[in-house]
Amino acid sequence: MRRFLSVFILVIIVLFSCAREEESFVGERGGTLIIGTTDLPARISPLEPSVFSSSEILDLLFLHLHRVDRKTGKMKPVLAESWEFSEDLKSVTYYLRRGVKWWDGHPVTAEDVLYTYQRMKEPSTNYPYLNSLRFIRKVEVVDPYAVRFTFEKVYADILTDSDIMALPKHIHESEDTILGENPVGNGPYRIEEWVSGSEIILTANDDYYRGRPSIDKIHIRNYKNMDDMLADFATGDLDAVLNITPQSAQELVQNENVSIYSQPGNSYLYVGWNLEHPFLQDKLVRRALSMAINNQRILTDIYAGMGEMSLGPLPSSAWGYSEAIEPIGYDADLALSVLKEQGFADFNGNGIIDKDRKDFAIRVVTNSENADRVTILRYVTEDLRRIGIRVIPQTLDAADFINALINKQFDGYIMGWRVGEKIDPAVCWKSRGTYNFVSYSNTVVDSLIDAGVSKLDRRKARETWHEFQKIIYEEQPYTFLVVPNDIAATYKRVKGVEHGVRLASANAYWIPEAERRVSVASVIPETGPKTEGSTQMPTTLDISEPTGSFVEESLAVIRPERILEAAAQSDTTVPDTTTIVAAVPPAPPKPSVITRAEPNRRIEPEYPASAAEFGASGTIVVRVLVGTDGAVKDAEVVQSFGNPACEKAALDAARQWQFDPATKDGAPFEQRVSIPFTFARQ
Repeated sequence: MRRFLSVFILVIIVLFSCAREEESFVGERGGTLIIGTTDLPARISPLEPSVFSSSEILDLLFLHLHRVDRKTGKMKPVLAESWEFSEDLKSVTYYLRRGVKWWDGHPVTAEDVLYTYQRMKEPSTNYPYLNSLRFIRKVEVVDPYAVRFTFEKVYADILTDSDIMALPKHIHESEDTILGENPVGNGPYRIEEWVSGSEIILTANDDYYRGRPSIDKIHIRNYKNMDDMLADFATGDLDAVLNITPQSAQELVQNENVSIYSQPGNSYLYVGWNLEHPFLQDKLVRRALSMAINNQRILTDIYAGMGEMSLGPLPSSAWGYSEAIEPIGYDADLALSVLKEQGFADFNGNGIIDKDRKDFAIRVVTNSENADRVTILRYVTEDLRRIGIRVIPQTLDAADFINALINKQFDGYIMGWRVGEKIDPAVCWKSRGTYNFVSYSNTVVDSLIDAGVSKLDRRKARETWHEFQKIIYEEQPYTFLVVPNDIAATYKRVKGVEHGVRLASANAYWIPEAERRVSVASVIPETGPKTEGSTQMPTTLDISEPTGSFVEESLAVIRPERILEAAAQSDTTVPDTTTIVAAVPPAPPKPSVITRAEPNRRIEPEYPASAAEFGASGTIVVRVLVGTDGAVKDAEVVQSFGNPACEKAALDAARQWQFDPATKDGAPFEQRVSIPFTFARQ
């Protein structure tokens, strides 16, 4: 008992050591940060985290009870100033910060945390991570600023599972509000303007408990496709771009004013083998297949080297990852030798190795909406053909692909899994796991999973996960391929990004005043006569929407694992197959044909005498909104060399331009256009 109390006291000391004062934001205050993404959710609520898009914007608007510090890897307090465990370690009491307010001025209290938990548990809410609450026995308010969670058992992720992002009870309980449409938060930024699925403008929260963030406003623009986003980034319309491809990063790195941030991702790609196939039941055969598949080619060709080899069911970004795994390595000759030792050879002379008069022919599937995985399927087919294995490749739409997995209508399939802060691989790797599509069964692995999720001490849990990873990599029920990096880019004027670029961390960024973009009020005067001047006319005209005639692309790459993960987390029972397949997004509507806005009247700005006197020269980019009648409705300077007189001249000229309006399916629609003006002494 004395030893138990000593451990308990140590736990309490460690937990209360987190109750330190939060540091204030660093960097010069002011300015606007404009971020481009292809991953913005259509709805914003802690009760509705998106399955297909990132929900990191929630971190700018709502407070977690606590979060893992990306610098130290330790849990740090946020809304909860401190917390303590009961003596039996089955309860944790959170002590909330006093003085934290909702945007409407009401205090954030324990009642809000309890109310949010209750809403999560309501069937009508359809909370997608309901499974994470399955061990919580009850939640109770201790006092206005203390809330206690009591669990069914002691396990490693008690703090993770109780980390609720609260909603304001007084608003949602008393008003007929629709979740995700008019959020009221308590985070570092407030919503100023929001066009769902298109753009959201955030403004700094003066009442934020850590003080006002450095950046005044954050604009987040959502793009239909990456090419448009990168085009705007190239013209300086954006300060940062998220979720970019390795190929795009390779192009951007040529710009000396741009920084690329490439970090280990949390998803691993793999080929899953159906262990009910008679040839694939032998682990030596599976290891031979892994030897024959050139992972380096996949990493280099498809991901431009921005990633790493996958060494098992935990990516290197996971806290339980083991660095002691010895990679199998690519060796086609050794693979063929291993297969010969197992009795395979081309006995019938048809170019395909066989055994017991049966050709080694396997059907490998993936989903057709993911171009990278379709290419991986082609590479796997070619690699295995070189050692005499016939691969029958098949691409299926997401719904049919998921059906094929559930019904085991494959010999191999290409997909990926994500591993988050909480490691709980039971659904994929336990012998009776819901998504154990490969029929892998190992009682030792089952025990390791049970032990790993139950250990309170992460150091001991890490040892368990190391053994788990080692056994699975040794047995190769999957051929583990690659872990792609998460890649983003910023202009070097954006500071505070040393630990990577993520939307959730945007409140910590800042831009020095001398390097901020110029933003000029866009009041449009009446159109006047053509202004004479001596400036050079722009040689290029940038259309921020796609130029020329094009077919509109779908919003996001469909990843079937996102659908499966959401289904597994949304209930404590086995997910219904029909429900899972129904979650697949429908095929996109008939593509739209869009033509760009073309200028039919160009006005040259006057080179101001005051600028000429000092020899000021450079390029100013004005972004205009072209209306359906072809007239300029709005204008702002988005790039400048810092001369106010030239900025005014550029704006005056741009406002007088006329266009043949852009069209969508033959009907005029508004479009933004960026016009560069070059000022130089003649």
